[in-house]
Amino acid sequence: MALLRFLGRLFVALALITLLSGVAIWLAGTDVTAVAGQVWANADIESLNLMQVVIQRHLHLPALWDSVIVPHLLLRATWESITILFVLFLMLGGLFLRLGRRPPRPSGLRR
Repeated sequence: MALLRFLGRLFVALALITLLSGVAIWLAGTDVTAVAGQVWANADIESLNLMQVVIQRHLHLPALWDSVIVPHLLLRATWESITILFVLFLMLGGLFLRLGRRPPRPSGLRR
């Protein structure tokens, strides 16, 4: 249960970091209606390439990159991608926290 609570807190923290990063991108003057992949490439092409290599070659999940990440995150507007990630991380965090919660303690009163 402790592991589930830890994962839940981790995903909630990732959701907040994603939200704060999105606000920082917007406040920095980046066009948040531009395609997320292009914004990422303009900011740091090496990290984008590294992420692709890690997912496709090291994790052996090329279908994840080609079928999920590219069409559902990198080809969308930046604000949409950030929103999708925020909601996904928040939902996963809530799920893990729910699964890892302690059972309620019995009260001392019986009827």
